Amino acid sequence: MHSRLYFFIILILLEFVFVTGAPSLLAKVIANKVSNEGSSNKVKSDVSSKSSSSSSASSSASGCFASDTLITLSNKKQIPIEQLQSNDKLLTTDGSIIFSTQFMLMLDENRFSQAMFHTITTASGHNVSLTGLHLIPIIENNNTINYIPAKQIKINDNVYVMSNDQLISSAVTSVTIETKTGYYAPMTTSGTLFAGGIMTSSYANVQNHEAAHFSMGLLRFYYWLAQLLFINEPFGHQNIEGIHIVPKAMYELVQFLYPSALRFS
Repeated sequence: MHSRLYFFIILILLEFVFVTGAPSLLAKVIANKVSNEGSSNKVKSDVSSKSSSSSSASSSASGCFASDTLITLSNKKQIPIEQLQSNDKLLTTDGSIIFSTQFMLMLDENRFSQAMFHTITTASGHNVSLTGLHLIPIIENNNTINYIPAKQIKINDNVYVMSNDQLISSAVTSVTIETKTGYYAPMTTSGTLFAGGIMTSSYANVQNHEAAHFSMGLLRFYYWLAQLLFINEPFGHQNIEGIHIVPKAMYELVQFLYPSALRFS
């Protein structure tokens, strides 16, 4: 299982070397650093203390959904985010139609740590709790989609929601900041999903949703190939809570090569 993960990390490193032109020696140095899990640094957190009552919130939830989030499956059923399993089919949208996407892996998860969330409620009655740097698309005046961090969402911003199996836009009516226990960061093949009935991104801590999704192209190819080979757990079964080794490796590599592509606050 671990050998499969390490092989995949090497593929990710090669992708970045090809795109950036980084010397192969640099890739080897970074690969050695990543493989030493005990010495790896944690992903920089967007969780900050707002008051003494929230100072105990975990600082490791860099971009996640709260544990009470409901995810909409392709059969219209909603399940708790913690129950997602690899290859589950979910519903999502591109802003014009609703279609099916697949859950690939949990980028980060922690059932017991606390984190600070921005809970967004819409006029349609939908709500979702995300950490501050998790991206969520808003609808601009020209009907284009603009992905912004949850902490930048304002009242009267319009978002896409699924209501009575239809895709509609709905205005944000409130944004509250609260501390909750447990968080999860699911990644889908489309890079989007309906969480709490609201269209959201799979990505966080990045400047651009589209660029993040493009950079995951090799990840999606590997997932597709694993399905052809009937591999049930292409990214391994993560028994230890925390950031998955694959996104952890990618984050550290991007932080080294292109820190401007990331959001830290």
